[in-house]
Amino acid sequence: MSPRTRRILGKSIVVTIIAVVATFALSFTARLALQMPIDWLSWVECTFIPILIGMPVSAYIFAQAETIQDTYDKLEKSYAALRETHDRLAFVTSHDQLTGLLSRGEFIARVDRKRDEGECDTLLLVDMDHFSLVNDKHGHAKGDETLIRIAKALVYMTRPGDSIGRLGGEEFGVLLRDLRKDQAMIIAENIRRHIEGIPWVQGRRDDVKVTVSIGGAEIARNGDAEDVLRLAGRCVREAKQRGRNRVSSEFEIAGLRDRAAGSNESRRRG
Repeated sequence: MSPRTRRILGKSIVVTIIAVVATFALSFTARLALQMPIDWLSWVECTFIPILIGMPVSAYIFAQAETIQDTYDKLEKSYAALRETHDRLAFVTSHDQLTGLLSRGEFIARVDRKRDEGECDTLLLVDMDHFSLVNDKHGHAKGDETLIRIAKALVYMTRPGDSIGRLGGEEFGVLLRDLRKDQAMIIAENIRRHIEGIPWVQGRRDDVKVTVSIGGAEIARNGDAEDVLRLAGRCVREAKQRGRNRVSSEFEIAGLRDRAAGSNESRRRG
């Protein structure tokens, strides 16, 4: 006998016993009140009628209840599996498979979020220097390992509320929440130094020094994500033109342009 059958039979017996007792109590009380005789037929009726009626009915009801409970349990398991699959699919579509960081689309969506009045975020673009040399000298497996270690370094050097994404190839994005450029540039410089100091390939004479160039740009309240990305990209190119392994911001570019314009003006006057 299966556990399910034992449960149904046990519940049915309990209900039938209660029905027999209730029938005896009601029938005998009514007979005594009406001064009717209590004969052997009364005992038979009060015993067998509840059994013949109550036992099958209660067994059917409890069987249906068990079926409904089994169906509910199966639906609950299916829902849990479906939710797990949905969460896994959502993670896969919103995260980079190699590094586990946010994908480009998810990262840009977070950059493009609405900000409260007075709130200002800062975007950092982190681009690895001479990434092709790592692949050429050590192979693509070592190149992938390098990207993973850079991703871990970015997670380690930022705050829990910040967002980090891989934007493509060897380019990463860091969204520093509610942080203006002065503090953001300090974090960017710390990131640069941390990555520069990581021992990458030990015991190799042809080791490639791994460094990054970082560009930073503030994101105002109504700032457009693509515009900020382009501005930060210009800062990265400026950092690479100035020798790589350095941090550049929109304000430094503006300062360099102002100094260049002043120098040209001085030459013309001279």
